[in-house]
Amino acid sequence: MISEELKKAESIEEVVQIIDNGGTGFETPEEVAAKYAYLSAMQTERHNKEDIQAELQSLMEEGAMFEYPLALEYAESYLIDTLTDTPRSERF
Repeated sequence: MISEELKKAESIEEVVQIIDNGGTGFETPEEVAAKYAYLSAMQTERHNKEDIQAELQSLMEEGAMFEYPLALEYAESYLIDTLTDTPRSERF
């Protein structure tokens, strides 16, 4: 589930602010970073780990403070869940 705060964020700077304020009432900073990276990666054609890593790196470059390995783990699990729920014919 995506938090209302993340849904309402209109820029990467707003996402960084959510992360640096400790996340949301229901999500840690790492979960917010992971969901942002996952959602951004899903907008690309490839939907892969490299896209997620690039989005997490962008957050860090903008000043977001979170545990990168944990956020990457969360984002990868969201991606895996999505890909395993999608029929094979729709993946390619």
